[in-house]
Amino acid sequence: MNTKKIFQMDKKYALILSLALVGLVAGCGGGGDADSAAVFDRSVRPAPGPAPASSFPEYETVRLDSGLTLYVIESDRQPTITYRLLFRSGGLFDGEETGLAEFVAAMLDKGVEGKSAFELASEVDFIGASLSASASSDFISVTVSGLSKYKEQLLELLYSVVREPVFPEEELAKLRQRTLSNLVSEKTEPDALVGKLRRKLVYGEGAYGAYKTEESVAGITRDDLIAFHQAHFHPNNASLAIVGDVDDEDEVNRVMDRFADWKSGELPSLPPIEFPELEGGTVHLVDRSDSVQSTVRVAQQSVAKSNPDTPELRVVMSVLGGGFSGRLFQNLREDKGYTYGAGAYAANAAKQGAIVAYSDVRNEVTADAVSEIFNELRRIREEPIPEAELEMHKKYLAGNYMLSLESPLTIARLVQEIDIYELAPDYYQTYVSQLMSVTPELAGELARKYILPEKSVIGIVGKGEEIAESLEVLGTVTVYDSDLELKE
Repeated sequence: MNTKKIFQMDKKYALILSLALVGLVAGCGGGGDADSAAVFDRSVRPAPGPAPASSFPEYETVRLDSGLTLYVIESDRQPTITYRLLFRSGGLFDGEETGLAEFVAAMLDKGVEGKSAFELASEVDFIGASLSASASSDFISVTVSGLSKYKEQLLELLYSVVREPVFPEEELAKLRQRTLSNLVSEKTEPDALVGKLRRKLVYGEGAYGAYKTEESVAGITRDDLIAFHQAHFHPNNASLAIVGDVDDEDEVNRVMDRFADWKSGELPSLPPIEFPELEGGTVHLVDRSDSVQSTVRVAQQSVAKSNPDTPELRVVMSVLGGGFSGRLFQNLREDKGYTYGAGAYAANAAKQGAIVAYSDVRNEVTADAVSEIFNELRRIREEPIPEAELEMHKKYLAGNYMLSLESPLTIARLVQEIDIYELAPDYYQTYVSQLMSVTPELAGELARKYILPEKSVIGIVGKGEEIAESLEVLGTVTVYDSDLELKE
């Protein structure tokens, strides 16, 4: 062992440590000039630095002859790889069988040609991978991820569940029974009921307003799953995002080779979508006799995700109802003590959006809480937002966005959002600068343009016996049962 070298290294680290201690003592007032002491004064909060520029990664876009779009994002920070295949078809294509797209997604890994659900799960587990699929109104996504040394197996898993699902009848029966049990349970869950009610009010009976029922679920057959899969699972209806420790060219060639037999197909047309004209100031109450509090939503229609004002509007929505610093939380909880929590958010789908304010409040203050929500909706339109409050929310959103880019799955999702929502190619490269560009003047313009109290409807799940009469001061009250049917 070279003891001389070790001794020299010890001397080097001792010198570094001693210099650090000297600086610390000086900064704490133990020596040095006054300027140094001020810099390290622990009693003074340091001024925040400028918001960082977006570090959204560069990515390669390749369009194959089959119509499949590939997004390849190289990242060697970890020895992992994530594949996310997205189809531009979801619940909007369910037709009369609401829940069909969700069932297709849920059944993809329940058996493929030559492998049962158990065998497929065992294969995934053996290499420490993860495999999942989900459906929204706008799309179906399938994700597989794991160590990059297993990329061949991971791509094979993706191929098999997308191209070779068999939709076993016995697995479908299990899924149907679980779903029916959940639907029965949801009739006793205020959050589930108010979510369905809110969508029905804002979007109407179909499209984004549709929700699963016992009748629609019972009617979904294996033939329906096969037909949906055959109609929508085409490469010209899909994009594949690949994030991880890969080489662009090699990865593109591997995908092209494995999916060489996947041919483009004719795609079904999206059924016509109509949204209702909202009658603002109306109250819609789901009467639950055993509710000890009221679950409140105040909602309106809003812009689709592709609207160019969407990033800047997020800043306004954060001021209104973003977390503990949002005005609704400060008003309803901190000032009035009506609730444990309150907030607001903008939901932006491909065809239509919504702005939603929410809270859960005591029965006796339900009408007062709704009035305060409307007060805040009007205030953010009428009064300029102070610069300091606006700056806090801008930096909060920018920071959260930057942190989210640590996740490969988030990167894959955002890249594919550019496609599915028809966003500008540099949307996420400029996202932070868009957030930070919001001034009090612009925030006021956006609030007056998009936050519309006069076109907002009120949805409540609560005890009608205790709250219905007090709600009449807010508008005409319509009462529903737990099936969201009009109550006699």
